[in-house]
Amino acid sequence: MPARLQVYRAMARVLGTFDSLGWRLGYRYGDRQLLEKVILPALAKEVGVGHVLLVGCAWYTRDYPDLFATSRVTTLDVDPAKSPFGAERHIVADMIALAAHLPPESLDAVVCNGVLGWGLDSPGDIDTAFASTVACLRPGGRLLLGWNDIPPYNAVPPDAVTALDDLSPRAIPGLDQHSLIALERNQHCYQAFQKPEARS
Repeated sequence: MPARLQVYRAMARVLGTFDSLGWRLGYRYGDRQLLEKVILPALAKEVGVGHVLLVGCAWYTRDYPDLFATSRVTTLDVDPAKSPFGAERHIVADMIALAAHLPPESLDAVVCNGVLGWGLDSPGDIDTAFASTVACLRPGGRLLLGWNDIPPYNAVPPDAVTALDDLSPRAIPGLDQHSLIALERNQHCYQAFQKPEARS
């Protein structure tokens, strides 16, 4: 077993102990607090019993699946060592391979925060990843995107991703705006999109 995986498993156990005692450890930055206390709970209410994909796992996202108590949650991360921080249903894969792991129109929501510009960098990979995301969203499905609008992380901003042209801007769950800079120092921006409903 790789050493990093062993370390992350040990971290997950220790953090799980703290969590069970009511001592949640996580980031206290304003953008993360907004995500955890407003946006994700509001999205969970919207999705209900639907299927949610959380892209990217880390020690501070370990309990995000719990925010979707009635939903079916799947997590995805390219790094196998991050598996201990994922949901029970976890996929080890790059986001560009999403369509190989989930059927078309099988997701009610996708949360992709801190991935665009942080590993998902080349224009071709970005378009492939989001084309797969759009294909996997059900009609009416939602995409919540978090990204940093500063160099070098904004080399391919969302408005340059042609795959996102198939989605409509919508209000961020729990808020009344499509786009919000949630943390000034790194220009961390949340944006929400929705796949059009099927035409009858």
